[in-house]
Amino acid sequence: MQNALTLGLLSDTHLPYRLKRIPQAALDALSGVDLILHAGDVDDPAALAPLRAIAPVHAVRGNWHLQDLSDGGASLPLLIELDLMDHRVLVTHGHRPGLLGFLEKGINLTACWLKLTHNGKFNHAIAHRLSQRYPHADVIVFGHTHRAYVRQIGRQLLINPGGVCPTRAERPTVARLRLASGTHQVEIIPLDGMFEHKRNTNKFFWFFGISHGRGERLATNCTN
Repeated sequence: MQNALTLGLLSDTHLPYRLKRIPQAALDALSGVDLILHAGDVDDPAALAPLRAIAPVHAVRGNWHLQDLSDGGASLPLLIELDLMDHRVLVTHGHRPGLLGFLEKGINLTACWLKLTHNGKFNHAIAHRLSQRYPHADVIVFGHTHRAYVRQIGRQLLINPGGVCPTRAERPTVARLRLASGTHQVEIIPLDGMFEHKRNTNKFFWFFGISHGRGERLATNCTN
């Protein structure tokens, strides 16, 4: 009987519209895990095939991205719940669906550009909303902000592994979560050095924090 389980956590890969493929650094960071959880924003779920060579993959849908004409993986479920090592693990992207979510995202991006807030505060707001909405979950994994985040709220552990696709403001990361009966351990793994990312000179996209330049290696364009 297995005494512990190691989960690979990642989000916001934006494959293949913004990244051509999963970076080797991300695959290396997740090597050896027992299960992989993807917390949304993959344009084409078939692009996750390299992850399935490492371990079974569970993925959820993300939000719409008008600039990419991407549905964020609408064929995937909005929510996944798993019972793992005496933990109820819930995976969701973390966005608010519909017009409210679109407005919330636009307001947050604008506030970040004006330096009135940052994605750490957005993570905090999302974590508290999800904690209240899913009180039965022991672990909640989400994405959306591209910034890594780990927080304990009461008995619940909330984790954003960060985004694999880099943005103008956030460093790319993934995470590993080790679960044992009654215990857990989280490791955030930076993927620095993968990209030499160029900022788009288009003023509309720059204002909203969207990088539409092409990276020297795998990156194309990235935002939340």
